[in-house]
Amino acid sequence: MARLVARRGRPARLSREAIVEAALELLRRAPDEPLTVARIAREVDAVPAALYRHFASLDELLDAVLGSVLGAVTLDIRRRASWPEQVRDWMTSLRAHLMRYPAVVHLIGRRGRTSPAWLDAVAVLVEILQRGGLAGAKLARAHLWIVETTIAVVVQEAFMAVPEQIAGARAALDEMSDEGRARLRPLMPHLEATSGDQLFAFVADRTIAGLVDLVRKR
Repeated sequence: MARLVARRGRPARLSREAIVEAALELLRRAPDEPLTVARIAREVDAVPAALYRHFASLDELLDAVLGSVLGAVTLDIRRRASWPEQVRDWMTSLRAHLMRYPAVVHLIGRRGRTSPAWLDAVAVLVEILQRGGLAGAKLARAHLWIVETTIAVVVQEAFMAVPEQIAGARAALDEMSDEGRARLRPLMPHLEATSGDQLFAFVADRTIAGLVDLVRKR
């Protein structure tokens, strides 16, 4: 009687979506390790060459990963809200989606390349500012100001959360100069009561107030 030999099931069909999800899982699990084709291929139980049947290059793959994170930013902007509130929606939504995977921040700008997925996300802001009446040089400067302000705060948070930043400052007080310590110590209780969300809300409030003032002076 012939012996039945158990056959291993075939691996699931590889797709762009599966590859991107695997890359996001790697970013979540090991954010400090570089995202390489070899690592992603191991995650999906495939050889690296198999990934190149779905992506022409590592840059294209990384752009798709960033696009997956940023794709929901537009959906979070309330269509019936005023233009200043839409700016707020854009800022807070961008921060929220990037902070889900802090390591993805490093995919925005890579040496010699800016991700098209990032540019698509920031282009949404141009339309919002145009609704506010900005055009030409003022529009360009306002757009750059908001993008740079938002990403600067997010990059700092991705590197070290606000409570960690403040705890580090508290720990370093005794090593400061007498003058610097005298200036900073009275602020510590207020700083320690500030969360990342509160700080970002303050940043958004001040940015929007400045924008409204800019529009009124045009």
